[in-house]
Amino acid sequence: MERKTNVTRERLFEASARLFQEKGFKAASMEDIAQALGIRKSSIYYYINSKEELLREICIRTMGMLTKAAEGIITSVSDPEERLKRLIVSHVELLCENLDLFTVTLRELTPTNAGPFWEETVGLRDKYEGLIRQAIRDAREAGILREMDEKLAGFALLGMMNWMIRWYSPNGEKSPRELAQFWIELFFNGARKGKDYV
Repeated sequence: MERKTNVTRERLFEASARLFQEKGFKAASMEDIAQALGIRKSSIYYYINSKEELLREICIRTMGMLTKAAEGIITSVSDPEERLKRLIVSHVELLCENLDLFTVTLRELTPTNAGPFWEETVGLRDKYEGLIRQAIRDAREAGILREMDEKLAGFALLGMMNWMIRWYSPNGEKSPRELAQFWIELFFNGARKGKDYV
């Protein structure tokens, strides 16, 4: 019974992420989700209490994946440059492999949509952003990057990677690893010590 429950709950979140991605959080209804799963709407409430709770779970899963991968890289890679490069690869690959989850998290996570879960989910986002900024700071202090505001640099790096939800296609001509390498070259060549600002 427990196994069946877990599988159904997993299908619920997969269907919710897909519908939130396709229709938007506000437009997608619980009835839409129930129809996608082939169940009655009332059955959904066996697993969750509200649509906001579905969004919370999607955001927690997304940020959890990013943070777990980042913490593993930070503890296992001592070289600051290699560490930051691997963080970029990790972020891009996770986004490409979980496009629905990332699209919903990045596009639909707002105070209005998240409701009572806003502070919790934003706290997880801020924790991950802090890891990225620390990696940039470490690279700067090691003399790899020039003096810069790591908060702004972090926003710039995450912004260009996260914007991929708008245009990335699994059927595109570039693989996730190739796209990550492009962002690495763009970020490091633009921020490397000794380069002048444009």
